[in-house]
Amino acid sequence: MSTNTEARISLLERDVADLRTWSLEQSKVSVAILAALGDLQKGQEELRKGQEELRAEVGGLREGQEALRKDQEGLRAEVGGLREELHAEIRELRKDLYTEARSLRGEIGGVRSEVGGLRNELGGVKEEIKEIRGDLGAVKRSAGNLESSMKRVEGDVAEVKAGHIELRNLVAGMIR
Repeated sequence: MSTNTEARISLLERDVADLRTWSLEQSKVSVAILAALGDLQKGQEELRKGQEELRAEVGGLREGQEALRKDQEGLRAEVGGLREELHAEIRELRKDLYTEARSLRGEIGGVRSEVGGLRNELGGVKEEIKEIRGDLGAVKRSAGNLESSMKRVEGDVAEVKAGHIELRNLVAGMIR
């Protein structure tokens, strides 16, 4: 064998060794790629499962949202009904208040009439008191030795005064 052939064989052996090294590296890369592909497939399956779970969850949320909408519509209708009831009650209360106010005005007019009558009576009582005072003076002058009678008359006068005060207090109380 010639040197040329030996050089060629040596070159071929080196090329074969390089190819074997490259082939081993490619095998390692292929194994790594296959492992990465396996991981990607697992990840993809997990993503699909996650997507399905999310779809199911979104479906549940939509159902919940629909239920909330229905509840909200029901609440709106209920609030509307309650508003109508409240407005009706307010109208009824106003009507009752106006009726009672009119009634109280009528009663106040009656009380004012009574107070006017009591004032007239008070004027009459004052006149009577003046007359009694005049009579008392005459009795005092004419009944010098009738002290017991005079004491009785004074007692009557005291009662009339008390009645007058009581009447005045009564009238004042009615006016208040």
